[in-house]
Amino acid sequence: MFRKIALVLSALLSIPSAPVSAAPVNPIAIIKTIPLDQDIAGMLVGDTAIYLFGNTPTGGYITALNKDGSEKWMHSFSDLRSFTISTGALDASGNIWLAGASAAPIAIPSAPNPSPTAANPDGVIIGDEGAIRPDLTNLTLWKVSSAGSGAGRYELPLTAPVLPTSLSVNKSGVSIVAWQSAGSLFVTADLVGNFGKQLRVGKTTTTLDKVVRNSDGSSILLGSSTELFLSNKAIGIRDGIILKVDATSKIVQSVRSGEKAASRNWASATASLLIGGYLKSKTTTLATITKFGTTLKPTWSVRYKATSSAVVANGAGTTTYAAYENSGSGSLVTFDKNGKAISTNSFLGQPIAVEFNKTFGLYIYTGSYIYNLVSK
Repeated sequence: MFRKIALVLSALLSIPSAPVSAAPVNPIAIIKTIPLDQDIAGMLVGDTAIYLFGNTPTGGYITALNKDGSEKWMHSFSDLRSFTISTGALDASGNIWLAGASAAPIAIPSAPNPSPTAANPDGVIIGDEGAIRPDLTNLTLWKVSSAGSGAGRYELPLTAPVLPTSLSVNKSGVSIVAWQSAGSLFVTADLVGNFGKQLRVGKTTTTLDKVVRNSDGSSILLGSSTELFLSNKAIGIRDGIILKVDATSKIVQSVRSGEKAASRNWASATASLLIGGYLKSKTTTLATITKFGTTLKPTWSVRYKATSSAVVANGAGTTTYAAYENSGSGSLVTFDKNGKAISTNSFLGQPIAVEFNKTFGLYIYTGSYIYNLVSK
């Protein structure tokens, strides 16, 4: 599922940035090969484990891995409900929060029981033959402890199918963005599962791919759109958008990233507002990386020739990372605080998730492999 979301995945910058060519060097080590039949929705990296979460034909799961990729524990979600898990995040205590959609199964009426006169020497009782998959209209949160124990499930019933695309959690609560056919959705919840006011963001042409929750309860929403927000009109064919929503779920700031005759998107971000995305025009496709300040003004920006969006992560101190693919070859670029590239590493495939933890280090998930950047 996450692979599909990743493929579906760019603020008019005052700082000009020409495309940069970074030659991949120093290959990154593979620590785990992902089986072809394993459906992984995402990867998280915490203080004690690497976490993979996803879905199976009978339910969802989250598994914890050691540094070397070996399994530490697995927690399975299986009940009588239909559901899918699509995104996740870690809180400050190491709990894993997962978001998805669920619904109670719909029973299929069985055929009428045979007449009493029919031969039934074994006394077989014929009941319901099964259930069909209903529309998944309940936005659902699951909480799992760092030890792998279920710690809560919370549901918000909606009137139409929903697919969460990102969640962010801190001490003040949880922020979620989700796809719906009538427009993207933003909603918050407290840490005991009480959902707040829903905000419809745009109509049919707006997609929200990432959310960052701030300590004051406000949130930064990222994605792409052709629609008008706070009088900011479209610039290109499709613009990347950055929206700030206050603690009352009101849009208070809008920044567009657009270029004439081009499509842009923002789909990856860190808590310090290092933001990654892409730009596509008739002549080129670029991975775009920009560091924004707290007022949503850019401080530095770079672009690389690429066939994928940029996925970003904060490192130790002021170090930051961005990964992207260019025709099958992946590059991981390490930046200093001013946006200067200080090293480049190579891997194969399209980066889906890049996660860093000071204890575990940096890991890249591509759908086929998990890579680990070994610290020197």
